Amino acid sequence: MPIPRLRHQLAGLLTLCAAGLLPISAAASSGTSTYTGTLQLVGPADFVVHHAGRSRGVISALEAAANRLGAKDYPYVWGGGHAQAGIASVGIKGPGHNGRRRGFDCSGSVAAVLVAGGLWATGGSVPGDASVISELRSWHLIAPGAGSGPGQVTLYDDPGVHIFMSIGGRFFGTSAGGDSGDSKGGPGWLDGSTPNAFSRQYKRYHFRPSVLRSRIAGQSVAFRTGALYGLIGQFQPGEPISVGYRQTRYGTLVATSVSYPGASSLTGTVTAVAPDGSSLTVEAPSGAQTTIQTGTLASLVLGSVASGDSVTVTYSASGGIFTLRTIAPAS
Repeated sequence: MPIPRLRHQLAGLLTLCAAGLLPISAAASSGTSTYTGTLQLVGPADFVVHHAGRSRGVISALEAAANRLGAKDYPYVWGGGHAQAGIASVGIKGPGHNGRRRGFDCSGSVAAVLVAGGLWATGGSVPGDASVISELRSWHLIAPGAGSGPGQVTLYDDPGVHIFMSIGGRFFGTSAGGDSGDSKGGPGWLDGSTPNAFSRQYKRYHFRPSVLRSRIAGQSVAFRTGALYGLIGQFQPGEPISVGYRQTRYGTLVATSVSYPGASSLTGTVTAVAPDGSSLTVEAPSGAQTTIQTGTLASLVLGSVASGDSVTVTYSASGGIFTLRTIAPAS
């Protein structure tokens, strides 16, 4: 009979997916953190989740990010913050690196602030300081010369040596940008003397006023799929999702579980299965029929579920498409 085979195959699948079926509180209790929002982008091995929030100006977002980084008192770590923009990491061999300490270097610090203002790609890696400038120029976000007036953001770069920035006239970066700053040398406001701001060695680039007049809402976070790689084919941009994740020593955020707030449950009888297993139709006791796309569970459904089987399924809806999340014999 098909259903006994389904039970057998489900056992292996649920070993991989069990964390994805946990409620948020259970995921949190396993030592992971959680992030809930709307699935925004899906890549080959990562995805981006956007958490809605109040609309605010770019400069306000940059200042808030600078405050958060400074309050955490991160150390200076060579190569820190480069694997994934905004995430502290152990970096590479060099000043401040011991293989355990997580922090930021100068370009990692600048990128961590820029990503909060929507000025650097969420989840993107961070190149060296000169390449940061090159990419921002290619995107037409910055122009040569220091900004003017209180509502300006300027980058100061000594190519291949050091980079820092000013936000509304207030300097921010690692303490190598002056003789003050964070006590551990990591990112913070440089509220004392900042002689490098006046050095001819440093090239200055200001963000275009049109860029700074934009407004952003909420926050987007990128996650690597890790062991959940096989499930990414089910993800649909625009649907609510809750992600359990861990941070690696290299500063990347790796998904360990997914759940779907608002997912629906249905118990009924299978009335049809697509020849390739790509969909199945379930009839509820009321007689209403629901056709559900199986996504990456197609191989599980094919040959294991047949018309006449009683099943319980959970599925999510996005754009009028129902996607299968779990399936089990009806109890």
